[in-house]
Amino acid sequence: NIEAFSHSLIEVLKHSTMASIAAPNNTVYIKNIDWKVKKQLLKRALYSLFTRHGKVLEVIALRRDGLRGQAWVIFDDVQAATAAVQAEQGFPFFGKDLQLAFANETSDRIAKRNGTYVPKAKRKKTAPKADTQDANTTTTAPAQEVVAPPPSSSKPAAEPSHILFAQDLPSECNEMMLAMLFRQYAGFKEVRIPRQGLAFIQFDDEPHATLALERLNGFKLTTTDTLKLTYGKS
Repeated sequence: NIEAFSHSLIEVLKHSTMASIAAPNNTVYIKNIDWKVKKQLLKRALYSLFTRHGKVLEVIALRRDGLRGQAWVIFDDVQAATAAVQAEQGFPFFGKDLQLAFANETSDRIAKRNGTYVPKAKRKKTAPKADTQDANTTTTAPAQEVVAPPPSSSKPAAEPSHILFAQDLPSECNEMMLAMLFRQYAGFKEVRIPRQGLAFIQFDDEPHATLALERLNGFKLTTTDTLKLTYGKS
């Protein structure tokens, strides 16, 4: 019947939107996320995954009905967003393959920077969509900006090594999350977690390991846990 046909057509259009409608822009739309992952861990993991492609201005992940399993990553420039879509399409993220596309609309943050921002109240009202690529859903539930941590000023006491040692890790922190965090640095080889709360991160050589330690020591993994790095034994 007509109602069933209309429903099928809407579903087709929603899925085709990801592949063909949205033009390249600063915001990457992500779906097929495992929503059992805690929100702050999810945002940190997404930041770790995408920041290697360029400067990430904000990561948006909401728990509102109709938006679960979705997120948005806003980059400082379109080139970085394009590289992220090309490189991370289908990336296995907490057991599910990510589906990426460019957002349908320019995010409020970028629009304000470009001088093209129009308040929501003045925009043409449209029916809400359960599966949307609009990153401006944060007007009703502002997302916490995820920013890179400042370089740690503390000097490691252990002898420099090509292996880093992490301790006091939160229980939800696994090898995949740490690998996404460290693989943005040259020379990264692998992460091993011998037991909960501890991890060893191996690099090709000591200079590469030192750079990662200086940049990531003190990185905020959750609202209450930070990454504590020292040199491990070779």
